[in-house]
Amino acid sequence: MLTPEYLSRVSEGAQNIAFGLHEEILRRIVERIGIRMKRGENYVLTALDKWQIQSLEEAGYLLEDIQAAIARAAKRQEREIREAMEDAGVKSIAYDDEIFRAAGLVPTDVFKTPYFTRIMQRAYEATYGDWYNLTRTSAGEMYNLFIRACDKAYNLAASGMVGYSQAYIEAINTAVSYDTFVRYPSGHVDTLETATLRCVRTGVSQAAANVTLERTKEMQHDLVITTSHLGARPTHAVWQGKVFHVDWATFDPYTYRGKDEPLPVPKTTSAKYPDFVQSTRYGYVDGLCGANCGHSFSPYFEGMEELVKQYSESENAEAYELQQRQRTLERRIRGSKMDVMAYKAAIDSAPTDEARALVEKQYERKAATLQRQNKEYKAFCEANNLKQLRERLAVAKWDRDKAAEARGAAARYINRRGK
Repeated sequence: MLTPEYLSRVSEGAQNIAFGLHEEILRRIVERIGIRMKRGENYVLTALDKWQIQSLEEAGYLLEDIQAAIARAAKRQEREIREAMEDAGVKSIAYDDEIFRAAGLVPTDVFKTPYFTRIMQRAYEATYGDWYNLTRTSAGEMYNLFIRACDKAYNLAASGMVGYSQAYIEAINTAVSYDTFVRYPSGHVDTLETATLRCVRTGVSQAAANVTLERTKEMQHDLVITTSHLGARPTHAVWQGKVFHVDWATFDPYTYRGKDEPLPVPKTTSAKYPDFVQSTRYGYVDGLCGANCGHSFSPYFEGMEELVKQYSESENAEAYELQQRQRTLERRIRGSKMDVMAYKAAIDSAPTDEARALVEKQYERKAATLQRQNKEYKAFCEANNLKQLRERLAVAKWDRDKAAEARGAAARYINRRGK
């Protein structure tokens, strides 16, 4: 079994790698826009086809940069996911074996059993493969973003609607406002960081769950108990912290995973405890150990109920709403930090002094927004007696120097508005 707190932390390393990749991709797009605009200043009002040919050439260089960045991140991510899987497997097995021993059973040494090793290896390969395949979609999306941003700048300048420096600002704003994202086969879109968090957390959770089930079956036991935590999704709160019966006559942990057809009715059921799969929808994307689920489960022997804390429906619903709001505020702060770093890169890449001055104002405005969001987050947590989760506000390459620069920029913005 893995605790909700552990599942919340286990994917942080992978998410930080994704943040770093996001920052590098966005910075390279901003820098490449600056290079493109510098080369086009002398003929921005000439034929559109000449501009587009030049933009496509620049985009080709950019695509190579992005692909190289993904490759570098992939190496770090591979190691991170493998280590997360190994740590989760060790902790889950140790917890479950302690329960079996307390019940008078003698579990085998799982680390000397090839079958359990293959379960973790299969889970690791699937999780890393999913992350890598999703991430690769970002390269094409960012390539198209660069083309659109440059074309927008050209059309604005060529039409005489804005000056050349303002056109550069418009291109940068287009890039900054567009998150690095991944697109699922279903068409659903997530930011790179959210997709990484969901992918790794779900993969680790499912790997540990498969080991627990196989271990429980090996010990010829058929009862499990789910974990519980305050603020669970309403659809998960109905079965958290409860005992279920696993009908081994019909259950296969790989039979239901990823399927959408109705669950079969078990041939036998326990009169005392509800069926594990039907009640928790284990193996389905919206069920226990499904996408981004914070729950796990462990073997259960009667008399263990006091080990799992229970929460009322109203208590859990209130905590859920507060946590959702807190997560929203955290996402906004992380997004603003990424934007601040992107505008700083745009200042360094500006094609003219006028453009640099315009970007500087955008940088200061976004820094002031970040400062306001930090204050709102602190006030919200204090008002609702919530812990400020600073680790959830962290973004790769955002250090003390960048924070100090942002505070100075925010002060300049506020002073200018006051005047």
